[in-house]
Amino acid sequence: MTVTHLVVGIFDIVIGCAMLLLFVRLMFQFAGIDAKEDFAKPVYRFTRIVDVFGRIFPTLGGGRINTAAIMLLLILRLVFIWGILLLMRQDMQNIGLFHSTDINLKMIDYLARHFSSPLMFFVGAVTLILDFLRMAQYIIIGSFIGSWVVMFTQRMPVILGIVTKLSEPLIEPFRKIIPPMGMFDLAPMVGFFLIILLEMVVQTFGVYLLTLL
Repeated sequence: MTVTHLVVGIFDIVIGCAMLLLFVRLMFQFAGIDAKEDFAKPVYRFTRIVDVFGRIFPTLGGGRINTAAIMLLLILRLVFIWGILLLMRQDMQNIGLFHSTDINLKMIDYLARHFSSPLMFFVGAVTLILDFLRMAQYIIIGSFIGSWVVMFTQRMPVILGIVTKLSEPLIEPFRKIIPPMGMFDLAPMVGFFLIILLEMVVQTFGVYLLTLL
């Protein structure tokens, strides 16, 4: 392993962990999880910078959509892309906690070959949206697993309980369309597949628009 690869690996881990922490903070507020909750205190404590940026970027949706956290996530994504392009040029394989998918790698590789500031912003925004949709899928899967664990064990592990709370604002809109039928709740499944469909649409249009910039 070269020194460059080592530096990129450390850079990747630091930025990736920071983004993951900000994403959890974003989802906590979106799910209405208060900072007074014991499990939420560390997240709110380590993401106080969001509150600082909150003086510039207001919250929306009754305080549930934290635009400051979203802007910080975008800034970190742009910093990460800039760092990778600077350190690795076009050697993008197997790099990135948040760039492991083929579509993200292809977009960043295209950016490396046709670099421009608007293109970099576009790639950063699209890959961030794709990551959010992917994480939303994982959260819904986690809540689905949690419901089965409760059904068979009559107890909810703490981590699955947190995931279930995070999934509620993602699933609730679909429950208004497809309400639970006895023990069967089809809303999580419908939401999961619609999010996958939305991810495919974003990928398709993202790649198409990429070539126009």
